[in-house]
Amino acid sequence: MILDPYKQSLTDAAAKLIHIRELLFDATFQVAITNELKDWSDTVEVGEVHTFSKELLESCSDTNVQLLTSLLTSVEKTCDSLLNLNNLELEEEDQP
Repeated sequence: MILDPYKQSLTDAAAKLIHIRELLFDATFQVAITNELKDWSDTVEVGEVHTFSKELLESCSDTNVQLLTSLLTSVEKTCDSLLNLNNLELEEEDQP
C-alpha cells in the first residue's frame, strides 16, 4: 500500500519503535539475569529455550530493571498511539 509521505514517515517511525522495543527488552533482560535473576540464569542448561514476558521484568525489584521496563512501556504506548491516532497498520514488510 502506498501512503502519502507523511503517513509513510509515521509508519516508518512506528516500525523503528518496534525494533527499539526489541532491543530494549533484550537489554533489560540482560541486566536482570546478571543481577536479580542470576541464580536462576546460572541453573539454565545451554540450549534450553524459555519464553519471557514483560511481566517478569516488571516483577523485578532492581531499580535499574524497573527504569528500563518503564521506558519499554513508554515505547510500546508511543508506538500504539502513533498507529491508532493516524489509523495506520504495519504491514509485514514494514516491520524490521
